[in-house]
Amino acid sequence: MLRSLPLWHELQDFAGHELLAQTGGLQFAPIGRGRLDAQVKTYIRRGIEHERLSAGELNARFPQFKLAEGEDEALYQPELGVLFATKCVAAAWQYAEHLGVAHVTPFRAAAIRRDAGGAGGRVGEVVVEGEDGVALRARSVVFAPGAWLSPLAQALFGLSVPTRVTAETVCYYRPTDASKAAGIDHSFRSMPVFIPEYDNGLGPFGYYGLPMIDVPGIKCSAHYCGPVVHADRRPVAAGGTRTPGLVDGTAEAAAGARVRAVVDSTSRFVAQFFPHVEPEAFLTQSCLYTTTPDHDYIISRVPGQPNVVLAGGGSGHAFKMGPAIGEGAAALALGDQAPPYRMAQFDVQRLLDLGEGAMSHEERAARK
Repeated sequence: MLRSLPLWHELQDFAGHELLAQTGGLQFAPIGRGRLDAQVKTYIRRGIEHERLSAGELNARFPQFKLAEGEDEALYQPELGVLFATKCVAAAWQYAEHLGVAHVTPFRAAAIRRDAGGAGGRVGEVVVEGEDGVALRARSVVFAPGAWLSPLAQALFGLSVPTRVTAETVCYYRPTDASKAAGIDHSFRSMPVFIPEYDNGLGPFGYYGLPMIDVPGIKCSAHYCGPVVHADRRPVAAGGTRTPGLVDGTAEAAAGARVRAVVDSTSRFVAQFFPHVEPEAFLTQSCLYTTTPDHDYIISRVPGQPNVVLAGGGSGHAFKMGPAIGEGAAALALGDQAPPYRMAQFDVQRLLDLGEGAMSHEERAARK
């Protein structure tokens, strides 16, 4: 984040309008049962401002929440915030075009090879061939295929990169009319982001949430517990399209049941801790996570191909780190400057070495 934040500000300066806002952030958990003590030690070691809050202190300062006195506790960090994702993506495209980037869209990669020269080519150039016959040439290439990382890494490079693609459901809860009349503001201007450490009944990762930004309700979800899907064959219940025969009935029913479980779990949590919003979600949205076994990113040269870089495995927490991920990938691709941070933990080789005995995603991440 120390690398990404200045770059987000650079993008915001270019855009000329607000792309991020400092809201502060809350972690809260049952007393003595969360990771707050470990987080405090990290903050102290790094000299980061923070504050422990009792349930009563939190409720008084942030009336959007209601923790139980004597049962819950919280940790507040004032420098956390939110990114306005839609505006950020639009600004990034505009900045790229301003810097002279050309784009070819849509494009589906079918093959990659090293140019042997001749017919206008240059020896050693990377040639990416599209399904439509279009060929792109470059000195170096960064592949960032999102949810298609594993199948494309296998097809193009012969690499068996273990990732899990899940369809995660986020829920939005509308503030009550009474809360609006009482002046309780659930927007990012007054309400912090929040990371609650409570059992969601579906996995070990609890919940996360944001104040209102561009949708008229707070955003919340049980984290990383959606159905496993294939990016090209998503069930309708998990955000896919109604294409006959694409997903069989059993898979569709299983995905639907899992999504309903995620929404129900999130709504129970919201009803317990947020007394001034409606307890039922008025809107849900589906998004894809592409998760590695250790929940760290892949930012790595492809083994045996020093001018091809693979980037991905965002694991549900990559967007805010996007500028730093891009900076690292560019440094590897260009090769004319040292990467801006240590890259070893993001090397794809660590995942290729896991083999058949790899721990599950949940076990490995929980140990971290």
